Amino acid sequence: MKMKGKMLALMIVLLLACTAFVSAGGQQDAGGGEKIVVKYSDSDPPGGVRTAFMADYFLPEVVKQTEGQIEFQDFWGGALLGPPEALKGIKDGITDIGFLFPEFFPEQLPLHQIFKLFPVGPGSWEAQRWIYETAYDEIPELKEELAEWNQMPILMTAGLPGTFTSSYKVDSISDLSGKKWRASSRWLLGYLKSAGAIPVSVPWADCYMALQTGTVDGVLANLDGIHMTKQDEAAGYIFVAKEMWWATPFLHNVNLDFWNSLPEDVQQDILKAAENAKDAYAAAYDGAFDEITSTQEANGIEVEIASPKEIANWQEVSQAERLQQQWVEEVKAAGYDNAQEIMDKMREIVKKGLAMD
Repeated sequence: MKMKGKMLALMIVLLLACTAFVSAGGQQDAGGGEKIVVKYSDSDPPGGVRTAFMADYFLPEVVKQTEGQIEFQDFWGGALLGPPEALKGIKDGITDIGFLFPEFFPEQLPLHQIFKLFPVGPGSWEAQRWIYETAYDEIPELKEELAEWNQMPILMTAGLPGTFTSSYKVDSISDLSGKKWRASSRWLLGYLKSAGAIPVSVPWADCYMALQTGTVDGVLANLDGIHMTKQDEAAGYIFVAKEMWWATPFLHNVNLDFWNSLPEDVQQDILKAAENAKDAYAAAYDGAFDEITSTQEANGIEVEIASPKEIANWQEVSQAERLQQQWVEEVKAAGYDNAQEIMDKMREIVKKGLAMD
């Protein structure tokens, strides 16, 4: 009886040990390695161009490249981190990987605001991708700025072009004059003011109602964001061109403490998945423009594609060069003595990117 009791006790101990191992993340993947559960946070809801791509391609591709060693716990629509919380949330490890739009952090990420200072850019994802990758390679201060917040980008994507969504017909940049227009950043608001519009600041979540009630006459934002939030339905009119790019990259950043804790082979697998994703994003990005504008027209929304003349007019009336110089002065005052060199380098990169289209 004593022997049977000892055997029973031993079995219980072994069972508890196995349970504890699984609870601690000790599941085995298909290749025999220990599973790594990764938290991914995104402030946008699923179903948009970018979020659908992340959910349907990138996350599964990471699982595939790591042969199941990575397992995602994903949070969408700000369930874990809202837009204003992303930078610090990634820094503090609240999420391991998270979506970050640098434009929301002008004070914390002043160097990243440089992208928005180019109102006209290439229309294709491949040319935009080249600009982003070249900028991060040739302007190391960009990566250093993120590293100060304990993170680095593992994947960059982009929003569809900047779109003038309005409650009245716009078929020329001159039609902005005297009307109330909302935009997300001070630089875009500066463009609108230079074009004669009345700049208005309205929270993104309130834009649909602002268009419905006439608080604003128009909203300048990325086409996919406008469509996902149904602002196009509230407004009724679209004025857009692929060359009026959204400029600032959408970053998917990883917490550096978490990244450095990963085995090197897992890091390489994730980077391989990111490279594959950047290749695959071309189809999602380039196809979405036609798909969304066709859907808008089918729903009775009037879509006007800006002519080359109006694209050039937007470049001219935005007074981008004046605002670029203002950025240089502000960033230099913030301690970046080479601000002018950074701007000159970015001008050169964007010029080459434009020539690729």
